[in-house]
Formats: sequence, structure tokens, C-alpha cells
Amino acid sequence: MSEKIIALDAGHGMGTLGKRCLKSIDPLQTREWYLNDRIADMVEAELAAYFCRVVRAGDTTGARDVPLSSRVKTANTAKADIYISIHHNAGISGGTGGGVSVHYYGAGKTDRKAKAQRLYTAVVSKNGLAGNRSQKVVPGSFYVLKHTQMAALLLENGFMDSATDTPIILTQYHAEKTAQGIIAFLVDELQLVRKVDKPVEDVTDKVAHLGTYYRAYTGKPTTLSAALTSLWINSSYTFRRQIAAVNGIKGYMGTANQNTQMYNLLKAGLLKRVKT
Repeated sequence: MSEKIIALDAGHGMGTLGKRCLKSIDPLQTREWYLNDRIADMVEAELAAYFCRVVRAGDTTGARDVPLSSRVKTANTAKADIYISIHHNAGISGGTGGGVSVHYYGAGKTDRKAKAQRLYTAVVSKNGLAGNRSQKVVPGSFYVLKHTQMAALLLENGFMDSATDTPIILTQYHAEKTAQGIIAFLVDELQLVRKVDKPVEDVTDKVAHLGTYYRAYTGKPTTLSAALTSLWINSSYTFRRQIAAVNGIKGYMGTANQNTQMYNLLKAGLLKRVKT
């Protein structure tokens, strides 16, 4: 059985101009990259439990907005089986409309349209953000859809300037449910097989939890969630908050800076474990 390769793209960079929530609704003006990357990290972490490989097409630190051509090149070079670009929408200037939509390239590509419909259905069945869009599955000519050599889909996961959507998309619960929808779609679409019978977050590796610290992560550079998962450590947001507290990182919200602090401690073998 050949290994399935999944390209994940958390759209934009942390500092990309204009890509943030509307200030009148979200005073912190949460960046779109953070919302996108949070979901991509969750999807990547859960996919570690399946026989597949994940390729991240953007900068997982958010420090730079990787050019679209580079994102596409990463996926094409890896010969990915599918490309999922995660975004959040804008354009209703504080209105009450919104909702999820999925975009695909080519009005005549019935297979792409069918895939887009299945992704939309899987995501909305989990997060419930159907909204009031007249078109939920939409053909489009976004660069990453047009120039990838594999089937590519772009998910717009609610509006950052919607009085209805914004309070929802800011929540961890919504991000987790959206990630679950993407995972359900990928598992079904690519017929992915689990490595273990029960979810990774329920598995305890006794060796990894011996002593005061977790075993050091020595693999290739990756996200905090993926590194934890590779060591059979619960990588859910709730458990990461517990780890953060034990390690003196207060007010954990899953930000890039907080995750980097924890990741560096994990690499050094100095991440204090949560006593269970």
C-alpha cells in the first residue's frame, strides 16, 4: 500500500496586511494566520496516527508569508495526493452573514467539485457553521488551486468581519471541530488506515513519561503538536495547557510564541511532564 501524502497550507503569514479580524468585533484583531495555523496543527497532529505523510506548504512559525508559487512547488515536488488550503474569509464589514465555503478549480472538473462538496459536508457536519452563503461550494481560480498537480481545495472557514461568525471562529472548540471535519474527509477520501486502534490522545507511552521531564524530541523540525504526538504524548489543546502551566507558561492560548517555548524545551529534554 503506497503512502498517501497530504499537503496542508495555513494561508498567509502572521503579519500579512489586512488579514485579521475586524477590530469592532475582536479588539485583539486576531490574525488570520493564527486561526488557519491552529487548525492545520490539529489536523497534522491527528494525522500522525495514520499511515500517511504530511507536508506543510507554508511557514509554520508564521514569521513570513510564503509566496504562493513556493507553496505550490512544495506540494508538487512532494507529489502530494491532495492539497488542503485553510483560510478564513472577510468582506461583509460587520454584517451578520457568513459561513463556511469550499473552493475548487475548474467549473468542468466534476471530480474536484464532488471532492469540494464532500469536504464542505464533513466540516459543517462537525462545526455547524453553514451560514447564509448562496454558494457553499464554489469554482475559483486561486493560484494554489490552479497550479497544483493534484486535487486541491481551499476552505474558507467563516468570516473574520462577521458579527455572527467571528465570536465562533475565535473559539478553540470551533477550531477543534473544524479539524475533526477535515480529518474525517481525508480519512474517507484517501482511505487512510490508523496505526493504532484507539486515538493517539488516549495512548500513554510509559517510557516517554518516566522521570521529571518528557523524553527529548530529536526528529525533524515540525510543530509542537506533531512533536508531542510522535512521542505518544497527548497533544490536545487541553493537555497542552496543562503542560504549559507545569512549565511556567501562564495564560496558554496556543500562540506561536508559547508553542515555540514549549517546543524548544521539548527538544532540549527539559519539558516538565504533567503527573498523571
